[in-house]
Amino acid sequence: MSASAVPKTRAGAGLVVRPLRDGLIAVAAVILALVALDAVFLDQGALLSPMLGKIAASANYVHEFAHDGRHLLAGPCH
Repeated sequence: MSASAVPKTRAGAGLVVRPLRDGLIAVAAVILALVALDAVFLDQGALLSPMLGKIAASANYVHEFAHDGRHLLAGPCH
């Protein structure tokens, strides 16, 4: 095992730092947050259209679910 593959520990804290795994978790969290923000602020039926087809644009389930949250966070809605 090379020295760079060995997890690093911080003295006194007892934390193990794994840069690759921690970086991948951070990237996944950012992507998930961006998808959630898109769903709340920008979605007009496009997010559910692969599953629901044309009815997703007319029903706007995600829009109606997040409608009051958009106004609460001063996000554009109409």
